[in-house]
Amino acid sequence: MDAWRVRRAGAVLPLLVYCGLCTTVISSLGALLIPAVAADQRVPVSTAQWMLTGNLLVGAVTTPVLGRLADGPRSRRMLLLALTVVALGSALAATAETFPQLLAGRALQGPTCGMVPVTMALARRHLPSDRVGRAIATLAVTAATGAGLSCPLTGFIAQHLDFHWAFWLALAFVAPAFAGVLLILPPDRADREPRPAADPVGVALLAAGLVCLILLAGQGAQWGWRSPAVLGLLLGTLLSAGGWAWWERPTGRPLVRPALLGRSDVVLANVAAFALGAAAFVGLSAVGTMAQAPASTGYGLDLSVFAGGCLMLPMSAGSQSAGRLSRRLTAKAGPRATLAAGAALVAVAQLCLSAYHYRLWHLLLAIALLGLGTGLTWTSVPMLVHGAVPAGELGSVLSFNHVLRIAGSTLGSAATGAVLAAHTAADGLPGDAGYRMAFTTSAAGCGLVLVGILSRMVAESSRQTLRHSG
Repeated sequence: MDAWRVRRAGAVLPLLVYCGLCTTVISSLGALLIPAVAADQRVPVSTAQWMLTGNLLVGAVTTPVLGRLADGPRSRRMLLLALTVVALGSALAATAETFPQLLAGRALQGPTCGMVPVTMALARRHLPSDRVGRAIATLAVTAATGAGLSCPLTGFIAQHLDFHWAFWLALAFVAPAFAGVLLILPPDRADREPRPAADPVGVALLAAGLVCLILLAGQGAQWGWRSPAVLGLLLGTLLSAGGWAWWERPTGRPLVRPALLGRSDVVLANVAAFALGAAAFVGLSAVGTMAQAPASTGYGLDLSVFAGGCLMLPMSAGSQSAGRLSRRLTAKAGPRATLAAGAALVAVAQLCLSAYHYRLWHLLLAIALLGLGTGLTWTSVPMLVHGAVPAGELGSVLSFNHVLRIAGSTLGSAATGAVLAAHTAADGLPGDAGYRMAFTTSAAGCGLVLVGILSRMVAESSRQTLRHSG
């Protein structure tokens, strides 16, 4: 029995990594399937796009709630519930004969958006304190690794199989995670801790603000940035955010404590998650369409859907390398320096794509560099939060950060589409100038984030110098 307990304790981190990996793979499904779904279900591509948007909206609502519950004593039960919902959604989508059923299945897969922050909170709860930092960095890398793995799989299915197989694959990923949580994760101990209360008014206000923000980022370019719908969403985002901050301050157990969000390192982590999430997605979304464009455009490589998906494999390799590099860099210089290095590498990758994107090796090298930069970014962001908030608040703050990252990615995707649409030629294909502008703008945004990080580091260093001299 003692030997089994030792083996089970040693398997907790691999289990959490697998949970984070499989749910990241599932949440990445959809983008390459949109044309196949639109053709099969006989709906416009803009309608099929709601496979992504609906999933993100449900994820934006459920992620903060999952994070709050992960900080409480029912964390194992909550994880099992989330995996059950995702499995039901996968089965619903896999057996879908109509587009509404498929959309409902994708919506039920929404909780996957918040699984990585939950696994980080569980690592802090169940692992020895000297292993928590390394575990969080490892779990953070799974986000980029899972996205890099899902693209080739989805591309193969989109090119050679019926799209329903993608959702059967999702179900096959979830089943071992569910069994692993039952067998390996230590049981909940509800008698030792108070249960966290998810304030319903706070949940409603935060959910409304996040839904408005995701819709604003994802649909703003399509609806028109000056349209009444977009202006209404902007107003709804501001009013909901302000109302939520006002309501949560006197609450004993808020969904996310506003005071924690105001701490300097948490602010830095949230700004970086939003901005660098947008910047990274510009590169990923633009490279995919560029590589599949006809060679007659002057820049296209005329790759198949599957080959275009395989372009993301270097991102997984880069992010895995970043995991090891991040631990060394953070140990020597701290998470802010690691974040600065990540922002710099993402900016360099975008500049390289802007200048050189006419050969396959150009794209492979840039994607690997982008994976390295995003890997450093996503490992340093949770470490900043980990050092700035109490143990019982990690899940809720990381979940809020993750939602901002989702919103940033959505904005990056929408902005890329808007820039390319503005530079579309008579043949209906984007011009080379549009891609160069998208990459250059993204690099400029990374540069601004980098300046902010370096300014924060200089200010902190000056304060420490004055403190020691005084």
